[in-house]
Amino acid sequence: MSASQQKKRRQNQAPAAASQNDSSSRGAWIAGSIGVAVLVVLAIFFAILNSGLLQNHTTAATVGSHELSPVMYNYFYKDVYTQSLAGYMTDPNKSLADQVYDTTTGQSWADFLSQETNSLIAETYGVYDAAMEAGYTMTEDDTATVDEYMASLSSQAASQGVSANAYLASAYGTGSNTDNFREYRELLQVATSYQSVYSDSLTYTAEDIAAYYSEHKEELDVYDYRSFTCSVDSTETDEEGNTIVDSAASEEQAKEMAEAVQGDETAFAEQARDNAPEDQKSNYADDDATLTSQATANNLPENIKEWLTDTSRAYGDTTTIENEDGSWKVVMFVSGPEKFDVNTRTVRHILIEATETDDEAVANTEAEIRAQEILDEYLAGDQTEDAFAALAVEHSADSTAADGGLIVNICPGDMVEPFEDWCFDESRKPGDTGIVESDYGYHVMYYVGEGGNAMDYRTETDMRSNDVSNWVVELGEAQTVTTHSFGMFFTDAD
Repeated sequence: MSASQQKKRRQNQAPAAASQNDSSSRGAWIAGSIGVAVLVVLAIFFAILNSGLLQNHTTAATVGSHELSPVMYNYFYKDVYTQSLAGYMTDPNKSLADQVYDTTTGQSWADFLSQETNSLIAETYGVYDAAMEAGYTMTEDDTATVDEYMASLSSQAASQGVSANAYLASAYGTGSNTDNFREYRELLQVATSYQSVYSDSLTYTAEDIAAYYSEHKEELDVYDYRSFTCSVDSTETDEEGNTIVDSAASEEQAKEMAEAVQGDETAFAEQARDNAPEDQKSNYADDDATLTSQATANNLPENIKEWLTDTSRAYGDTTTIENEDGSWKVVMFVSGPEKFDVNTRTVRHILIEATETDDEAVANTEAEIRAQEILDEYLAGDQTEDAFAALAVEHSADSTAADGGLIVNICPGDMVEPFEDWCFDESRKPGDTGIVESDYGYHVMYYVGEGGNAMDYRTETDMRSNDVSNWVVELGEAQTVTTHSFGMFFTDAD
């Protein structure tokens, strides 16, 4: 081949080579362009994700005619999660979702939380729909309650140096803000208030109450008692090397203690301290360490239940009972259902707390003086219930201040002892006033009067609570909660 022919061949081949190079360049450029495009799309997606747009404008679940955004679903889920966390989490080294809630069914925490969240959603919207159907609208008190809640939330956020929206986002996730959170709180408020409306609409006859009490006696009858276990070790050990209790010596100690207390609660507490092993004496420093209060009959230990629930039992009765391990229990009867055979009491009070200071005596004295000043102000005025209520609104540190310090239908065991003793004093008359000292501070008291029988009141309250609870469950069961995978992706439950 001549030189000219070789040149011509190279020239004929050159365009093909150039074409291959251009194609390779274009491929690299296209691949690069696609990569950039993917990055741009991802950047846009995450920008949208972090903006809260998807969390607020997609549907995570539907219930009836209601569509719940991921944000709204998260409010229910996080509240269930928080409550469950405190009550059920057992292994700090595992995440909540990895722990098994029910070992029988193998239900995971994730399944449990989703189930509880959906139940709460169904019941809340069930009651809400019932309220709407009945024509219920938010009252001024409802609005004020929500306003106070939102104000408290803003204060908490400010104390942490963040905005309310940032505070909500950190607690409930991206997309949470004061607008949608207020919507959530208003929903809950309507449901809560309408439950009260429904509860107040329920009426019961004396026969209804008597029949319910008869059927639920063991759940309603409560007992106060003192107990202490005498356990004297023997020199013997079991197969596992544990010391065996000397039952005879334990019984002797128990009988001596029972004889020494002679129905005296203070003596019982002192004997418990004397008989407790050295390494446990500090557990009985408080006189009430041996006292069990408001124990329902069906929750009493089996070996003392029959003795305690004997209708002939009277205050101070004391006995000794053997335990399964050979130790002996000393038991003193303090009170039973008969203590509720009195009328309830209604009072108003003004709580004056002692100022926090290093000198407790001075703080208590100042609180007592302040309580007396307020009582003197009342006595120098009209001396009416309304006048007392106004002073409570102005001065009381108790949560009842907004209601003029009103506490209605007080039953035995409801209040701290000094407060309750004043209320149930047989000489008490409507309009009586006084000052009571308790662990909470000084209470300026105003006696309103008696209500109905305390046991009937407790029974009716239990009936009402059960009926309302059953009503809420029925409304929830009539609802169907349907979750949607795309929207659920943006919730913490996914």
